[in-house]
Amino acid sequence: MKRLALIAAAAGCPHPRSPHAYRAATATLLAAQDSSLKACYDQVLQTMPTAAGHVVVTFDVEPKTGRLKNAAIDMAQTTAPDAVNQCVLGQLPQLALAPGDRNT
Repeated sequence: MKRLALIAAAAGCPHPRSPHAYRAATATLLAAQDSSLKACYDQVLQTMPTAAGHVVVTFDVEPKTGRLKNAAIDMAQTTAPDAVNQCVLGQLPQLALAPGDRNT
């Protein structure tokens, strides 16, 4: 069975959430977007039937809005084809953790 895993890490944001709370909120956010992220993988499978791997992304969270920003592929840990990576990166700016952390 072919698989693709998306691993994400939020960084660089002053916040009242604990690291555990950020991991949980990020996992929930990404799980809610599973179909659009999986569509990236499915699209690549049409031209690369053996495509598989992990996509590891890092990003910052905008404190006021919770929007994901400065997303980047962690190439040292990513094993998925670049076409999947770029599609996943294209999905992330649309996402936001709710609520944001600050009202500044």
